[in-house]
Amino acid sequence: MKCRILVIDDDIELLDLVKILLKMEDFEVITSTTGLEGLELLKNNSYSLVILDLGLPDIDGEQLCKLIRKQYNTPILILSAKASATNKVLCFEYGADDYLTKPFENIELVARIKAIMRRCCPETEKDENEDGEIHYKDLVINTHERNVQKNSKYIDMTPKEYDLLLYFIRNKGQTLSRDKIIKELWDKDTLYKFSRSLDVHVQHLRQKIENNPKNPSFIKTVSGVGYKVES
Repeated sequence: MKCRILVIDDDIELLDLVKILLKMEDFEVITSTTGLEGLELLKNNSYSLVILDLGLPDIDGEQLCKLIRKQYNTPILILSAKASATNKVLCFEYGADDYLTKPFENIELVARIKAIMRRCCPETEKDENEDGEIHYKDLVINTHERNVQKNSKYIDMTPKEYDLLLYFIRNKGQTLSRDKIIKELWDKDTLYKFSRSLDVHVQHLRQKIENNPKNPSFIKTVSGVGYKVES
């Protein structure tokens, strides 16, 4: 699974440059030219990193950094022409993980992103070995063969059940809204149609992986929101 990076900057040329650099490193890159659009993208998708410019046209960059940190655990890298120590300290206090001053060297940007990924990317990314296996509790998910074992016994799963389990594992520790899960795994234009389908798939998945499906310890229901797998 590629790490997905959100870049929020109103400089179109810089967005194009960053997109080229990161795609060469096999990252998935989503871009936004406004802060409000960036917030909407964060609401609807999971990201491994947010790269944020401070000089946005619609919202103060420092306040946006603070707002993102308040709502999400996603790492934040600031790109800014503001080089003063005051600006840097303020952004760190607001929750930024790193700060790079414009103009920057391309190789330094890539190096800083990789360093953040090593520190902050979900453990499940690190746990996937070269054979494509992810180990979580008594489960082994093989992403190459698309199969699942529990206590060394293969579990019969539908393709959608497998996708759902893998999505939960790769986002463990996060509370995932039902809307967000459906938009990731189903057609984004059919949100309400598949709302009930999600619950049915989770129920079936619990029957197959939980020791006690009526009192699940793996896939937890977050009342009024969605689901969560503990990290």
